[in-house]
Amino acid sequence: MTARLAPVNARVNRRGREFHVVIGPGTRRRGRRRYWVLLVAALTAAFLVSVYARIALDRSAFVVTDIERQITVEEARYWDLRLQVTELQAPERISSLALEMGMVYPEIVRTIEVPGLGESGPGVEERWIDLKALLGAQP
Repeated sequence: MTARLAPVNARVNRRGREFHVVIGPGTRRRGRRRYWVLLVAALTAAFLVSVYARIALDRSAFVVTDIERQITVEEARYWDLRLQVTELQAPERISSLALEMGMVYPEIVRTIEVPGLGESGPGVEERWIDLKALLGAQP
């Protein structure tokens, strides 16, 4: 028995008929359809990504607006507290409260000297200047 030699681009089915691979207009259309489907899918994905990016930016803008509003409120509170501290530290207020409590200036002033504490040593003036600068820089 000898086998019949089939062409390279052909197949044989069960009934013995040959099938030929034909590249015709139908397969080209399918290839073009696939191309267009992939192009539409890519454009849709790009559109959805750009919409998502815009939503994320808008959400960030809302967060920034809320933070700015909180900053404004806290700045107003800060300045109100600074005013309150200034009013509480006013010498007129302190002297009137001291008079109400019965405090008076002493008639005789006595100076007490403690050995070793009143002596000026090296660097005392520099430390005093640093302390004054530090206290003057505070709000």
